[in-house]
Amino acid sequence: MDHGDTTAYINITYRDSFGRVHSDKSEIGKFGEAHVGYAVAPVEAVNTTAYINITYRDSFGRVHSDKSEIGKFGEAHVGYAVGILVHVKSEVTGDSSGCQLPLRPSAGRQFPREPWIALVKRGGCNFQNKVNNAAAMNATGIIVYNDRESNNLDKMKLSKSVQSRNMSAVFTYKWKGEELARLLDNGTRIIAKITIASHCNRPYTNINSRHRSTRRSTICGIGAPVFRPLFKLGNQFLVLFSQRRLCSAAKKALSKIPTKHIKGEDKEISGDGECCAICIEFYKPSDIVRILPCKHEYHKNCIDPWLLEHRTCPMCKMDILKHYGFVVSTDLFLLKYRLPTLQ
Repeated sequence: MDHGDTTAYINITYRDSFGRVHSDKSEIGKFGEAHVGYAVAPVEAVNTTAYINITYRDSFGRVHSDKSEIGKFGEAHVGYAVGILVHVKSEVTGDSSGCQLPLRPSAGRQFPREPWIALVKRGGCNFQNKVNNAAAMNATGIIVYNDRESNNLDKMKLSKSVQSRNMSAVFTYKWKGEELARLLDNGTRIIAKITIASHCNRPYTNINSRHRSTRRSTICGIGAPVFRPLFKLGNQFLVLFSQRRLCSAAKKALSKIPTKHIKGEDKEISGDGECCAICIEFYKPSDIVRILPCKHEYHKNCIDPWLLEHRTCPMCKMDILKHYGFVVSTDLFLLKYRLPTLQ
């Protein structure tokens, strides 16, 4: 039977980072010549690459710093993490897979009092087990390095378990993991930061897809080369406008968050002392810290730029805009007015 040209509805449903459900059904497909019928399946999730930023001082006192896009986030939490990097080993087996508790540092007897990130090797168990074990030892993040030579970075299959729901888990290359492991095994103190680099394979490429084909045929008919720069400029303006609104709201929220000067008798420097989770430096008398509503404290000069850009606590992800009642409907604005992309 000849089906002729059979068009297809593509129906997508997803939940965004704010928990809102989005659904769209558009006649924007055409069946091939073989089977014409119904199919449903989850679309492949977004692949998010990671910057791994390391800083350390060598035996001659020289400071080394490197920031490279050499990691890929797992399927669960994607976000910022910072801490002392620790190459962990099992006290039972002595290997670096992180598969069997209890764990210990490869150099030294105890884990740092400051936030720390686990470095483990692939193999021995599934990725979820490694992440759960690192979380059980109070790690704030985990870097898993490959156990084989490969030019590709695998995406770790993870679930948002209770233990590791706010833990960033990143997969990196064998050579990078072994390089870091050698430094750590020799007693080098490394500060590691994990940040989001880029997104790829995004399943929803155009939020205005409902009338995309109609708009494109109309615009292309009157000269796409003329309008393409205008649409690009329009989208850039909308993004800039939304960023300014968010930044303005963040500044207002920031003005409500209290600060204090550290004194000699304060808890931050009594006993073994506490450190800022962003710069990993211990607090000193006369330092100015900002105390967030979630009770996490940071150096004012460290946390202020972070809050203006991200608007959340680096540790617990508390949203300062929501806490202080600043509702910014930027996402809805972009969903309503963003212009289509011409190709």
